Amino acid sequence: MPPMLILPVANGVLPRPHGGTIAGMFAMEQGKMLAELGVGRDLLICPWVMDSQSLYPVGVLARLVDIRQHTVICEHGQERAVLLAVLEGREHARWHSLRTAGGYVFSSSVEVLDLRGMRKEYPVISGAGWSPAGGYTEFRDKSDIPVTIYGTDLMTGEEVRITANLGGLVEQEQAHTIEHAIIRALKAYGLCSVRTLLDSIARETDELKQTLEFSIKYTMPEFLGVTSSGVCGNPMTNLAHFYLAKEFVENVRAGKSLDASLAAARRSTMSQLTQDLGLTMQQGLRMLQGLKKGMSHDDTPLKVETCKKVISRFPFEPWG
Repeated sequence: MPPMLILPVANGVLPRPHGGTIAGMFAMEQGKMLAELGVGRDLLICPWVMDSQSLYPVGVLARLVDIRQHTVICEHGQERAVLLAVLEGREHARWHSLRTAGGYVFSSSVEVLDLRGMRKEYPVISGAGWSPAGGYTEFRDKSDIPVTIYGTDLMTGEEVRITANLGGLVEQEQAHTIEHAIIRALKAYGLCSVRTLLDSIARETDELKQTLEFSIKYTMPEFLGVTSSGVCGNPMTNLAHFYLAKEFVENVRAGKSLDASLAAARRSTMSQLTQDLGLTMQQGLRMLQGLKKGMSHDDTPLKVETCKKVISRFPFEPWG
């Protein structure tokens, strides 16, 4: 097959296959390769993974349906010419090898993938065509733990969601961790597979433990649960925000300066959280206690078979 242009994109933003469209704005230098490609030609859009600084091999084949020059106003009030491109999704595909030429990336080994048809052997959740924004985990009992991921349809702007009941498969803390990991995987890779789910679980729990360590060490409760995938909604984070706001307001009303009020509120909040959650003073154990008891997360690696079952319980995509 002739070499196909590879277009890297950040944050897993991919068009929905079989007719979904996305529009992207490019600086003239960046849009030059699309203009040279020409309307009606196909290219492969693949996520650029920030954590590993690498190009993910699975993406969406897309057709360039329109490209035109626009003038925008920059932040300093200056006019700037940009290219606005509209891309229509065709099918999921992957590249097997890459080469560069003239500063562009190409592949002569692109394979079309029927990911929906492969779900029994290779379960995945597609992030193409929508942008995950958040999620929530409900716990009714061990056999009833619904997990919901919601986001925005990139074409219509409407809210979409996927839901699965993970009861009987994992514990509450694991379900909450899986919720955040799926969001992270879809944002980073545009695809949640066994490998990207396991990688996202490890990265998410590592970052959560880092926020615990940082917040305790520097007495800054406002950083609890803030990772690169967003703010984790959990009892410890929610309590931290509540206590911090309450103590800060009371200190200001008592006549303290803003800086003194904030410093005192931070100390009081961390002390209250440690007391409420019964956290030990042993540093390593304190991190694990804070993660599980405070944030309702579990960093225990899941078995591959469990991951497959977890993913299979979710729909392939939010539509239909």
